Amino acid sequence: MRKALFFFIAIMLVEAFATSCDNTPSIISSGEMEKILYDYHLADAMALQAEGGYEKNAFKYRAAVLKKYNVSQGEFDSSMVYYMRHTDELHTMYQHISDRMQEEANKLGASSSSGITAAGDSADVWNGERSLALIPNEPYNLYSFNLTPDTTFHKGDKLLLNFKSDFIFQDGMRDGVVVLSVVLGNDSVTSNVSHISSSTPMSLMISDNDSLGIKKIRGFFMLSKSMDANTSSTTLKLMSIHDIQLIRIHPAKPTNGNTPATPTDGRIPVNANVPDSDRMKPQVTR
Repeated sequence: MRKALFFFIAIMLVEAFATSCDNTPSIISSGEMEKILYDYHLADAMALQAEGGYEKNAFKYRAAVLKKYNVSQGEFDSSMVYYMRHTDELHTMYQHISDRMQEEANKLGASSSSGITAAGDSADVWNGERSLALIPNEPYNLYSFNLTPDTTFHKGDKLLLNFKSDFIFQDGMRDGVVVLSVVLGNDSVTSNVSHISSSTPMSLMISDNDSLGIKKIRGFFMLSKSMDANTSSTTLKLMSIHDIQLIRIHPAKPTNGNTPATPTDGRIPVNANVPDSDRMKPQVTR
């Protein structure tokens, strides 16, 4: 009797466990999740431009994305929890999404080089990734760069860092940071820091104003992790940086006019085009 009762209880437990597993939302494959997240990016872009407020539009457009792929909100959320715990897979998906954004931008006429070549007074000297994706999880929240100037750099050069940013956030504050820093010829350091909080083109500039020469170029892009206790650690948070350029600009050359400007002390320049009789006149101080 006891054996029969034990066997019956064991069967009931197995059936209960199987039922609970069937009710657990399945994990969306990485390939399918990548497509959904890309469409999430498009939905967010549309929500920013549509009338009626971003939050309301984003909720509606994201629901349309899930409906397109026949995925429930529960399946999406549980999949995000899974991928947030497997950040290698998540980062790979985000990088593919960022690359696809760049490809689509190029099709619409964007250019990563803007026709600038190293032969001119302005050159795009960026040698890193043209597009990248950052998530709050370390180490995928930071992308740093380090360049050593070559012989094409001149004293007095300016550096202009151009890029475009995009965000896909389900909740929490958007807070990206970009830093551009240079080491000058006398080993002093000058930096430019800016926060990124919206989808927009941005530029940072640094100038070698004292013509010391630029020895090193450093910097980073970073997505800060929200410290808000009400923010979930397993919801979708992505910052995409793309169309990255680092433009080196040579200082303006002096003009070669026939009549140079007169010095402020009243002296006539040696190469000024004036008659010799006037050149020999003494200067009168009043």
